[in-house]
Amino acid sequence: MFTASGVGENLGWVLRPENVELRIKLGKAFAAWYDMANNGNDENRCILAITLVKVTLNINHWEKLYHMDFINRQEIEDGGVY
Repeated sequence: MFTASGVGENLGWVLRPENVELRIKLGKAFAAWYDMANNGNDENRCILAITLVKVTLNINHWEKLYHMDFINRQEIEDGGVY
């Protein structure tokens, strides 16, 4: 299980000229279904970038928890579940 908190940023319409590079990368990464699931002509379709802040990785049903601070790039001891 992976639990996280983060900050979202709307990068705007997928067909904005500024999003060309990212759109190509996303299209390759999700090639099996990207075109079927996305209508790029719909100006309400946007790219949402999420910058992770704090993360908890739960291994084997609470056997081991890893708490990470993505801002300061460090593991947090006994950080609780985010």
